[in-house]
Amino acid sequence: MRLEVKHLSIARNGRKILSNVSFSVNAGECLVIRGKNGAGKSTLMKIMAGWDKATSGSIDTAKATTVAYLPQDLLVDLDKTVIDETRTAFKELIELQDRLEKISAELETMDPADDKFMPMLEEQSDIIERMTNLGGDDIDSQIVKILEGLGFEQKDLNRPTRELSGGWRMRIELAKILLRCPDVILLDEPTNHLDIESIQWLEGFLRNYPGCVVLVSHDKTFLDMVTNRTIEIANRTIYDFKCAYTQYVGERKIQRDLQMATKKNQEKEIEQTQALIDKFRAKANKASFAQSLIKRLDKMEVIDVDEDQIAAMKFRFPDAPRSGLNVVEALGMTKRFGDRVILDNIKLLVERGQKVAFVGKNGMGKTTMGKMIVGEENFEGVLNVGANV
Repeated sequence: MRLEVKHLSIARNGRKILSNVSFSVNAGECLVIRGKNGAGKSTLMKIMAGWDKATSGSIDTAKATTVAYLPQDLLVDLDKTVIDETRTAFKELIELQDRLEKISAELETMDPADDKFMPMLEEQSDIIERMTNLGGDDIDSQIVKILEGLGFEQKDLNRPTRELSGGWRMRIELAKILLRCPDVILLDEPTNHLDIESIQWLEGFLRNYPGCVVLVSHDKTFLDMVTNRTIEIANRTIYDFKCAYTQYVGERKIQRDLQMATKKNQEKEIEQTQALIDKFRAKANKASFAQSLIKRLDKMEVIDVDEDQIAAMKFRFPDAPRSGLNVVEALGMTKRFGDRVILDNIKLLVERGQKVAFVGKNGMGKTTMGKMIVGEENFEGVLNVGANV
């Protein structure tokens, strides 16, 4: 089980993103692709998934290798219920069952001496093995197990997907991928729409996954829990580290510091060489020596340092006027969407200097609560905002 990226180059709108990059991903590896925004992380993932094409190079996999990709854009059918949409994950299993029935029927009437008999027998064996890996007839129990792990409750299974928030629809897409048991899983920001409990469940699932897992994520804690390899995209190439995120940060800093020191030495060498060229190029007896120095400079490969990776914008804001002690006080705040009560009789006091987190499952009202506090959402009850807030 293996996915190979061979001599891959990517250019978009005249800009080179990757140049002649090669690496492979093996069974049991969980790696993260890192890089600044625009470095080409999502583009590379789409090419690995077969959703996009590279300028040159190839993505090679072993025969019958299955690849599944979770993009940042949703693909859920809004006219289906949660469980019916999730069942579409077993399309491959249903197709295999149909093929197995046809092969079995042909083998019953076929002469064993026929040249096609042994190849069909081998295909039958391969199909049975694949069906076993996919769970065979135990479809519904698998669906319930995965959906519950991702935070769904029994009462949610027959709800139309159109009633769900974007975060819950993304969970359905993730559930479908996990149920397919592909050889290679490609996940682009999988924790964006998950709550803490679901992230922890996904961590456990991926840590024990036997296939290849490739991630794009900014969730450092999640990456440290699941990854054992980090690939960084910078300066149109990659840096490959056989470690999780935090260790990679330390090793990459050492590598970059060494790179910067080497570049300084090279700049010093170029400066000294240029001084010699300027000194001797006008002298007839030293002209050939100057020409040799010029050729040496022309052949020198200039070292690039990934300074833009560690660059940061600096902001400075004027001090805010001191607020009252009570910043926000909620008295019986209630929010309804139609007949559904999202927040019921909320009492909350936030004082100056406090750091407060709203946690809870998707759809519990975290974002709605924030919008109510800043006046972007109507509600029942009273909200007092303190002086100078």
